[in-house]
Amino acid sequence: MQVTKGTIVTMEYRIETDKGELIESSVGKGAPIEFVFGEGKMLPGIEKRIEGMKVGEEKEFEVPPAEAFGEKDGGPVREMEKREFPKDTVFRAGERFTARLPDDTGSVIFEIVENKATSVVVRFHHPHEGKTLRCKVKILNVEPVGQEEEISDDIEVIES
Repeated sequence: MQVTKGTIVTMEYRIETDKGELIESSVGKGAPIEFVFGEGKMLPGIEKRIEGMKVGEEKEFEVPPAEAFGEKDGGPVREMEKREFPKDTVFRAGERFTARLPDDTGSVIFEIVENKATSVVVRFHHPHEGKTLRCKVKILNVEPVGQEEEISDDIEVIES
């Protein structure tokens, strides 16, 4: 079976920058990644390059920034109220901040791009934006999506 939209893909992977900086790897951890292909759970550039692969197949490829974590300084922009910041914050364009995510799963980097009277416009940054990725993957399993996987993990099924 081939990797196509709506299949469950299990694969080993290693992702590093074009400078050799390791970003993430399942190799040696005993835990390959499993995801439903085509649902946007994987970087677009990786999905594009593994489509059509078969079980046992290995591939090495590069993913440009636009298909990975975005171009440098190309992150989303949002307006934030100044009262959301600590009281002693100095608001200057170019100032960068790190904030914890509400669910404590990590942090986000953002930069002030415009200072207004009661708010600031900020741009969010990914630590690996602007970087070309080198990827090595091995497809371990491909199977059709079953009934239970078709239900979105954002929806809770309740007994009636």
